[in-house]
Formats: sequence, C-alpha cells, structure tokens
Amino acid sequence: MKISDLWLAGFLFLFSIPTNAGNLNFASESELDAALGQRISQLSLTGDPLSPRSLPSINTPKAQLGKLLFFSKIQSGNFDTACVSCHHPMLGGADALSIAIGVDTVNPNLLGPGREHRATAPFYDGGPTMPRNVPTSFNLGFWDKHIFHDGRVEALLPLPFQHGAIGGMSTPDSGKDLPDPDAGNNLSTAQAAFPQITLEEMRGFTFAEGLSNQETRELVAARMRGEGEPLALNLWPTLFRQAFNLPNAPLGDVITPASIREVLAEYMRSQVFVDNPWFGYVQGNTDALTPQEKRGAFKFLSRESVGGFNCQNCHSGNLMTDEGFHNLAMPQLGRGKGDSYTRTNDFGRYRETNRFNDLFAFRTPSLLNVEVTGPYGHAGAYSTLEDTIRHHMNPAVAIARYQYDGTQPSVQQSDMQNNSQEAINILFVQQIVGVSKLNNHAYNEEDIQDLAAFLRALTDPCVKDRQCVLPWLVDNDIDPDGLRIEAIDISLQPL
Repeated sequence: MKISDLWLAGFLFLFSIPTNAGNLNFASESELDAALGQRISQLSLTGDPLSPRSLPSINTPKAQLGKLLFFSKIQSGNFDTACVSCHHPMLGGADALSIAIGVDTVNPNLLGPGREHRATAPFYDGGPTMPRNVPTSFNLGFWDKHIFHDGRVEALLPLPFQHGAIGGMSTPDSGKDLPDPDAGNNLSTAQAAFPQITLEEMRGFTFAEGLSNQETRELVAARMRGEGEPLALNLWPTLFRQAFNLPNAPLGDVITPASIREVLAEYMRSQVFVDNPWFGYVQGNTDALTPQEKRGAFKFLSRESVGGFNCQNCHSGNLMTDEGFHNLAMPQLGRGKGDSYTRTNDFGRYRETNRFNDLFAFRTPSLLNVEVTGPYGHAGAYSTLEDTIRHHMNPAVAIARYQYDGTQPSVQQSDMQNNSQEAINILFVQQIVGVSKLNNHAYNEEDIQDLAAFLRALTDPCVKDRQCVLPWLVDNDIDPDGLRIEAIDISLQPL
C-alpha cells in the first residue's frame, strides 16, 4: 500500500463514526432502570469507593495541623504562595483556572479567575506561570497507582486500596521505577513534597538557588523551626510538638521535611467527598437520579452496540478512572513543558516512559465531583462539561473548531493549533495500530445533555455548600505565622 493510501485510510478511520451510538429504545423508565441495574452489576459497581480504605478525619490532630500549613505561605520561597493558592476547597479543590498562576502573582490572596502573573516577575510573558491545569485535591487518598497528570509519583506495587503504602514509590527525586526512601507512607505523602521545590509553583526563581530538592525542603523546615532569620510570629514548634506528641524531643526531630509532608497529606486525604446521587442509585435508590441522568448513566456505561459510548472503558470502577494514561489530543494551551519543535508542547506520560503509546497521554481523571473541578483537560482548555464531552466524541473535529472561551484571556495560545495538531496526528497513528481506546462517535445534542446531566450527578452536594466545607477552611483557626492566605475572589469577596 502506498504511503498516501495509508494516510487516506487513516484519515477515513479517524473521522469514521458508528451510527448507532446514543440511540436508546426503552419503553419505560422502569425498563431503563432494569437495564442500567444489569450494567451496574456486570461492572461490579458498589457505590462505595471508600470501603475498605481507611482515611483520616479532618478532626485528627495531624489533619488539623496540615490544614493550617496548607493555608500558609511559609513554604514558599518568597512568602507569596501556599498549597491553597492552587487547591482551595471552595474551588473544587483546585483553582478554577485553565492554567495556574503560581509564584509572583499580583495579589497572593486573590484565587481563581482574576489571579494574574506580576509583570515585573522573572520570565513574565503575560500569561500564566505553570505548565498545566491543577488537578483537584479532593479524594486524593483514593488513588492507588499514580499522582500528577503524568504519573511522576508512582506506586511500585500498585495494590488496590493501598494508596501506594506497600512496595515503595518512585518520585522525581529517585527516578522512575526506583524507590524513593524519603517518599513516606503513601502516594499523598510522596506528592506533598514536590510543590515547595517546584520553581513556578512555590519555590520561586531566587530562593535556595543551587540547592538540591531535599536541601530546599530542609531549608523550609529550618525556617519553620525558627532558625536563620526569625519569623515575627512562629507557633509551628508548639503545634508540631502537640500534633506528634513529642513535647521534649529536639526540635530538629519534630519539624522535618518528613513531618511537614505527613501533615499536609493527612489534611488532603481527609478531603473525602463521595456522597453523591449516583452512588445512592447504585446502592438501590432508583429515585436518586432523574430520567435524564439515568439515560446519561446508561450511555456512559454501555457499549456502542446498545446505544452507549463506552466511557467506562477508561472511567471505570467506583472512582471512575482506570488510573491509566490516554491521548485525547486535548487543546494544548500555555507554556507547555518544553517539548517538540515549538518548545511549548507537552508530551505527557511519554516524558516519564519514552514509550510511543504514551505520547500526549495524560492520567485519566476521576469524575467524582467533576462538575466543580473545571476547567477540563491537562491544559484546562474547556470550560464546560458539554464541550469536553464533544471533544471526546471526535477530537479532530473538536480541534478544528476550537476557540478558547475561558476566564484567562492572557493564556498563551500562539502555538496552540500546531501543538494540538501534533497530538491529533499521533492519536491517529495510535488508533490505527490499536493502542488507543478512544473511538469516534456520532451523537446528537440530547446525548451531550444526557451525559453532562449524569456527570453532574457525581457531585457530592457538600462541595458546593460553604457551611458543609467549613471544617476544611480556616475561618476560626489560629494563624501560626501571620502568613495565611486570606482567600478572596475577583469581586474581593471571601471564598
């Protein structure tokens, strides 16, 4: 076969679409319930992602201490960012931005839309600082294989329900497939050590210059112990002694990089938000979903041959993720990771594995609470669930029609079309050789609305209710160092 014929066949394959997807023929809602119940049984869904996990309560001493630290700028090199700068509980455990503004922001307290990179900052180019969209911190303790979009923190023995606690973990410090002796007890603890050493995220471009990652962490711990330049207010020694029940131990053994990452991880692992209508339905309450949500659920879970879109092929199980990596050819906005000829592309998981199958592949996100965790995609390209679903139906068509409509008009877009087309080209080859799970689909607007309605039924109502989320906020808590983020929105109202 000529090369031109191969590419023509590939082009036709890429745009080929089955005609039966989305067509449901149920005589009654009870018939739909029966079919949906059968599919739930076939997939062994329980509606209980927590069991048999053991996750901490927000009321434990270490989680409470982690909360105070999560909201403090003490870990950032220039005292201008905190963990909560990118992961606020009232912003879906993220920041509601396409791509985060890390260090050197105009107003450190302003979170979400309106947060901007300071024009006098190093490497300022008008757009956001970070290379990727921020994943939510909600339900972090449910992951068993990888953390981050590219899985660079990874369980070496990814046993179900263990969150990396058995068999060690690899991190950027150790290198892929090598155990990091300082990773801690689980994936959350391993992950918690990296924001403070990432230049754009918390470290800044002048703090701890020339020091290793671990030396930088030691410098932050020393700062919290009160060594070096003293803080005007410093309650961290007392609070760490209390949380770890070490009243008489040397302070150097109490506030350490390991204890810092442990309390942060306990706070994040306590963010369990899984009480949603879908799980109520799975557990037997057929009134928990509307008819539209039920149609969306059936279309989501079912194969093309019976009118579904087989979304569960990747968004599987109670957590609604296979914890794998897939190329969806999502639009590539922002600075990227320095890949390809443009130097603004992002090869995703390939950066860790150097495997063709992983080119432009990113970790399958959990869909729990997806309604509140947008924008969507590794670069936050889509503002709505509906547009994100349409992209999944046919990425090539979506890219051809794409226009950014998010809340960051300054986001870098000059290379977007070239970068995204490169991902489309690779996806085409991955589909041809059979390593991609993504199929193209015919659909109508009812399909999009049904699927979006189902996805919204995955929302725990608590995450939209400030009073319910209050235990994870710091309204009435002490401020240990006077460096708290006093979070406000673009209207200068408290979050």
